[in-house]
Amino acid sequence: MGQQIEMLLDELQRTSRNAVSQLYVWDEEQFTLFVEKRQAIFEQLESFHSKIVDSHREKIKDILSSDDLILQRMHQLKDEAGNWMQKQGKIRTQQNAYQHAYMTDGLFIDQRK
Repeated sequence: MGQQIEMLLDELQRTSRNAVSQLYVWDEEQFTLFVEKRQAIFEQLESFHSKIVDSHREKIKDILSSDDLILQRMHQLKDEAGNWMQKQGKIRTQQNAYQHAYMTDGLFIDQRK
């Protein structure tokens, strides 16, 4: 049991360190994969909750210490995506205003002599 906990914590530590080293390289999809992988590891660790000892807790504290950096970067990406969406909405609104201004229900009749 202890070895399995150690293996899961080592994998979690490698995953977190990789995320920190790739903070400004990864895009939203890679962060999503990171979160999903991390969640799966935590779910596996959940079954060993009663078997976790102080040395495991120290390793978990070390892993969680990188969370602030990762969360900051994820919030930056979220803000960038929100700004992009807002900009696209403004562009769409302006385009619609011009398109509707030139659409009329009248007819154009060409009178040739």
